[in-house]
Amino acid sequence: MNSKLFIGTLSFFLLFSCDDSSQDNSPTELINLIESNQGKWEASNIGTYIFTYYSPPNDCPTVDPFPAVEITIVNNVITNLYVVELGEILDLGSHSFPTIDDVFENMINSVNDIEGTPSFDDTFGYPVNYETDISDLECDGYSVTISSFI
Repeated sequence: MNSKLFIGTLSFFLLFSCDDSSQDNSPTELINLIESNQGKWEASNIGTYIFTYYSPPNDCPTVDPFPAVEITIVNNVITNLYVVELGEILDLGSHSFPTIDDVFENMINSVNDIEGTPSFDDTFGYPVNYETDISDLECDGYSVTISSFI
């Protein structure tokens, strides 16, 4: 009788220990999630804002990532790039960083490479965090974190 109880308990444990939440969403589900939040962002009609953008490679242990950059947007145009960690203002002409609209476009364009479920701001819908990985090779993925939104 003890062996039946053990096998039953083991079967129950194995059955319920499988976690489907670790599976990636389908591209259609991700596009729907992204577009839903993009709609919330666009409905907010925010053209002037500041946020901190950080995008390190997430699968490249030998690379030192560029520090987070505070990006200032005025009337939907980037007007200032400031690296808080270094105390430096970056030249707009020689550096390329995204607006929130650009981040949404990048997410849609790389939807097949997004891992897991991206997170979005509850109020305005902008992306808060997501990760990509193109293949099993190193140094072909990145994460994006948006914080300190004003």
